[in-house]
Amino acid sequence: MSIYIGNIIADIKRGNKNAFKKLFDDYYPILCVFSAQYIEDKEICKDIAQETLLAYWEHREDFDDILKVKSFLYTVTRNKSLNYLKHEQLNISVFPEQEETDTDFEAAIIEQETYRIVRKAVEELPSQMRNIILLSMKGLKNHEIADKLQIAEGTVHTLKKFAYRKLRESLKGINYALLLFLCK
Repeated sequence: MSIYIGNIIADIKRGNKNAFKKLFDDYYPILCVFSAQYIEDKEICKDIAQETLLAYWEHREDFDDILKVKSFLYTVTRNKSLNYLKHEQLNISVFPEQEETDTDFEAAIIEQETYRIVRKAVEELPSQMRNIILLSMKGLKNHEIADKLQIAEGTVHTLKKFAYRKLRESLKGINYALLLFLCK
């Protein structure tokens, strides 16, 4: 599964705002969720994610590949989140037994990257299959999905089966993509 068609980082480096918008749209929700691991206020998390992406735009000439960009985005998001906590005079040792290690940080990044890749794969499903999978992910049973979408329960079952097949096919390279991410 190709994460980006073409070299989006090279396009951004040259100042292509459309390429940056694509990266922004892809990473903004992920960085919000990542920041929420530190901060409860969702609006602050949104601000931090936006500031992080804008910081990347301002330093875009310094980056030649997506792995360095991802590292920058996650590191800056974490640092901005921790700085916010420090500024709010909250005790950063709120997690005294849980000091964050590099391993914890890497695990959180892998989790967010996996979520981003799966979310993109679900978004690429045909609309009816996508709706069924999204409702299923929210915990709804087939009969509840059928009622909500006003379709037969058998149709839900069949479309869900096809959707899972498509997702397995499109995500079969996910282990390879994560391995590449880890070998930065």
